[in-house]
Amino acid sequence: MSIHTIVVRGIPRPGGGKIGGYNKQTGKTFVRPDNPRTKFWRQDVVAAAAAQYKGPLLLGPVRMQYIFVFPRPKSHYGTGKNADKLKVNAPYWHTTKPDLTKIIRSTEDALTGIVYKDDSQVCDRDERKIYLTSLNDKPGVVISIEELP
Repeated sequence: MSIHTIVVRGIPRPGGGKIGGYNKQTGKTFVRPDNPRTKFWRQDVVAAAAAQYKGPLLLGPVRMQYIFVFPRPKSHYGTGKNADKLKVNAPYWHTTKPDLTKIIRSTEDALTGIVYKDDSQVCDRDERKIYLTSLNDKPGVVISIEELP
């Protein structure tokens, strides 16, 4: 089975939360994502997948691997002449929000119809959330997709 890799640049955003409301002018109800930035993350994923994935629409089971990379806060770096040096005690793992489950949800939803028919085909996953390892790195996600027999 083949493995496909997609690299998406940008800050990963969660999906899943919704806000419902009522528009008095139109008299209609609406539902929208509770995080307005989710839309931009999904657009980034769609654009990267469309540009980088050249295989057929997958119809069977798939295994996904995600490595989400987040920017580090300034507190992880020294000050003054050491402002570009990572502190020894700076963490590797990104343990703050957004939740890993929610960023996977928004990412998998964006891949639907481009890589696979539906995200329900994802049968196995490996995922992690880490900080950038150097100032030259860029935030985003590296996605590996493997067709399963």
